[in-house]
Amino acid sequence: NGGFVMRDIIEEAPEIWGEDSSTDSATVEHAYDMFAETGSYDETFDEWGYVGPDTAAAILKNFVPRQSRILDAACGSGLTGTALRNLGYGNIEGIDISAKLLELADQTGAYDRVERVDMQTFPLPFEDSEFDAVNFIGALTYFETNEILRELCRIVRSGGHVVFSQRDDIMRDQNYGEQLEELERDGCWKRVFGTEPMPYLPHHPEYGSRIKVRYFVYEVL
Repeated sequence: NGGFVMRDIIEEAPEIWGEDSSTDSATVEHAYDMFAETGSYDETFDEWGYVGPDTAAAILKNFVPRQSRILDAACGSGLTGTALRNLGYGNIEGIDISAKLLELADQTGAYDRVERVDMQTFPLPFEDSEFDAVNFIGALTYFETNEILRELCRIVRSGGHVVFSQRDDIMRDQNYGEQLEELERDGCWKRVFGTEPMPYLPHHPEYGSRIKVRYFVYEVL
């Protein structure tokens, strides 16, 4: 029963689904592995009203040509890759910290390959300018600083794009816009698109309509 799993997972992993997200890799990995093992991961997100993957894919398609090589960073169970595949993208690789979620992602058929990567550890296992675009949705909350975004700029070619989301409350409370501007001042990227706060997990018992999310597209310089 999805409703049961929903309540249960929030109680069992408050460091992921409560108010304050953990930025400790091992904590995040454990919580997501546990969630994947419930067998109700995608269903629970569906019940929470999660539209992040489809929203991000719809935004990305305005900036990233179909033949582009895309890294789906923190790809989870493959919801994001599937949304891209449904729009005609075919050259997608997925990385995530949770091996259990990657098993699910692999089964979607959306990815050329998936790999377990702890994105808190730099450098990421990719060459400079290796990708045309990175899709990084619903995961920035687990990172203390903007260094992950700086690293994503490194692995995307000049003229390529980084598409990501960030929770509106974190944007506000941590003055996150300043961190994004810092990367702009450093010549890493420039903003080409940003949304106002939008629904995140509207049916999540704790987030509801209170926690919203914003989507951004930056062009790597």
